[in-house]
Amino acid sequence: MASRFTRLCCVLWLAVVVGQLQAAGGSGQDYVFRVMLDDSEIGYHRFRVSVQGDREVIEIDARFKVTFLGIPVYRYEHHNREIWGQGCLESIASATSDGGDKFKVEGRRTERGFEVTTLDGKREIESDCVMTFAYWNRDFLKQEKLLNAQNGDYLPIDIETVAPGELKLPERSVAASIYRLRNADEQIDITLWYARDDGRWLSLESRVEGGRVIRYLPAAAAEIKGLRKQSESADPATTEIVK
Repeated sequence: MASRFTRLCCVLWLAVVVGQLQAAGGSGQDYVFRVMLDDSEIGYHRFRVSVQGDREVIEIDARFKVTFLGIPVYRYEHHNREIWGQGCLESIASATSDGGDKFKVEGRRTERGFEVTTLDGKREIESDCVMTFAYWNRDFLKQEKLLNAQNGDYLPIDIETVAPGELKLPERSVAASIYRLRNADEQIDITLWYARDDGRWLSLESRVEGGRVIRYLPAAAAEIKGLRKQSESADPATTEIVK
């Protein structure tokens, strides 16, 4: 279970809707998502977005917990700060605990490309514009490779345009453009929905082990304390994974 969660967690660091940020006049905003496994809640993912001059700063906090018979069997915690300028990643600093395994990524744009430092060493990515899996910026769908913000890998990605459809939300159905992101080696398989009328990001889901589905559902920023407490607790009422 943990390995499949890792594959998904690697690519969920920037699920922010840029249109919402612009509508808010560029002021700091919280975007909080409940992380669901099928119909059960396993944690949260929070994004703090701000605009500083011509740059966007994204600060990310994620915590997941999976339990079996009330006992935590897997925990995940991720913190990340990214700075973007002119649609490209300028710097990144992330720290992750994934089921006890530790990861750290630091990176910065250079004259030659993008320098990435991890616990395994340093390397240079030769690219004029490096991007993470930045769902808020639909230009990332034009990329052939994307940076994994958890471990610093630069992954080839196949992006497929799916036939237009509708996304069913609790209040209504929305006409949507649909895309599928895949990497066979990393077993990444993610479906994205964008509103056809204004292009805003609507939803994401990915299948995990046993055909189960992970989804992100929006939550209010005021709920973050409760979500964090729930993800840290060992309360038997927390989501249980029945094998």
